[in-house]
Parts: sequence; structure tokens; C-alpha cells
Amino acid sequence: MIARLAGREVRAVLFDYGLTLVTFERPAAALHRAYTDIAALLAGRGAESIDAELLLDRVHDVVEEAVRGNERSGSLAEVDIAGTHRDAYAALGLRLDDETLDEVQRIEQDAWAEGMRVAPGVVPTLESLRRGGLRLGLCSNAAWRPASLQRQLERLGLDHLLDAVVFSSAVGWRKPSRRIFAAALSALGTAAEATVMVGDRLREDVLGAQAAGMLGVLLLEHGGDAGPGDPHSANATLVRLADLPALLGLG
Repeated sequence: MIARLAGREVRAVLFDYGLTLVTFERPAAALHRAYTDIAALLAGRGAESIDAELLLDRVHDVVEEAVRGNERSGSLAEVDIAGTHRDAYAALGLRLDDETLDEVQRIEQDAWAEGMRVAPGVVPTLESLRRGGLRLGLCSNAAWRPASLQRQLERLGLDHLLDAVVFSSAVGWRKPSRRIFAAALSALGTAAEATVMVGDRLREDVLGAQAAGMLGVLLLEHGGDAGPGDPHSANATLVRLADLPALLGLG
């Protein structure tokens, strides 16, 4: 059986991450524990005693706002997440070497993993697509430490269902930049004209994919803000990700 959409043969599907394959919420208790550990780590490496809640407010939340601000600006260049963390610590008088900087980011992002959940129906949908012979990949705007994002996928049990994973933090460019789509297609080993991009954002996932030569499918399942644009510009719209195999003629 050959997968098809909009009159084109489909050999691969790229997925967005947040509000497509996973849902998330701020894990307040886990973040408090993480920054308590970070404060202890820094104290053990010679820093003056510093309150965990202060670190959470002046590092985590400051960095998070910088990421959101970059998203709101529409910039196609991704935030330098390590540099942004370094600056936030420096503003508190804490000069972190590269090893310590990477370690505190890891601790923080391990805590965030506790707020991530695989969305209902995702695993059987991916398994169905793979049985249909399609290559599957992830193409996500995610500013955070790439190794931690990969670790999230492993903890969530999604890594073995994906043939390629590309995060904007690793590429340096955000969707709808053609550069991140080119990196994802290269990693997946498929041609744009035979690839479908599925995500919850019009500009980033649908229009960006179409500009790169792919087909774009808009997912409405998790009720997020699709952003400006005409939803009818999508090659197809899904209320449930579980309906994707049928949409491609595999159901």
C-alpha cells in the first residue's frame, strides 16, 4: 500500500514535538528540587551560598522569558541557550566554567522532563505509519540543551520510533527557516516532495514546510494557538493525530 496525500506519494513524515507528539506543563516541584541541587553544586564549587528560589527566579525564569521573547519576535535564528544561561548566572555574580554550565543546564532540563507527557494515541499512530513503510522524523523549535531534549525522547519511549531528530537548538535556526527543514530532510534521507510535516502551528509547521517543498498538515488536537494565517492553506487538517494513517491511505 502506497501512502498518498494531495495527489503525491508520501515516503516520510516529520512531526513537531510540543503539542503534537507531547504535551507539557511546568513541573514546579521538580524545578524547585533541581535548583536546590544546583545551589548545592555551586556552593560545593566555591560559590557563596545562594537561595534556590532566587536562582529559579533569576536564572530559569529569565532564560525562559528570553526564549519566549525570541519566539514572539519571529526571529528565525535560535537563542544561544548556553550563552543565555551563562549571562543569567553572571548577572548574579556567578562565573561558570563550561563544564559547570553544562551540568546545571542538564539538571534543570532533567527536571523539565517530569512535566512532559506523550500525547494519547501517539505511539500506536507512529507504529502504524512505520508498518506502512514510512520513515519518521522530528523537526522541532526547541531552544534547550540538545542532549537533554534527546534524553527526554528516550525517557518518553519515542526515540526508537523516530528515524531522525532535529532540534532548532542543534541547528541554530527555527522553523519556518528552510535551513532547519533542510537539516531534517537530510537526516531523514528523504526528498521534500515525498515528505509531510505535521504540527500545530501554521507559520512554522504548515507554511514553512510548504515553502520548503513539503506538504503541511495542521493538527488541532491539543487546542494550541495555530498562529496567524489561513487554516485552509494546510494540505489537510487533523482533529486527532490518530487519524493520520487513514489520511495517508494507510488506515
